[in-house]
Amino acid sequence: MSKTKNYYWDEAEKAVDKIIANVKNNLITKSTAEKEIMDVEAVSLLGIDEYNVDEFIDSELENA
Repeated sequence: MSKTKNYYWDEAEKAVDKIIANVKNNLITKSTAEKEIMDVEAVSLLGIDEYNVDEFIDSELENA
């Protein structure tokens, strides 16, 4: 079970990192990024939900 969870966790992290990179490079807007992140499979494993996705993006952009 742990290997499966780790796999989905890693895949979700990769997908979210790619979306954040697109925002940093001005390829997509923040609102588009919010929608794309919420569509990532198993994004809840990262602690991201519809209530904190905007805060997550803001913190990632501040750390850039």
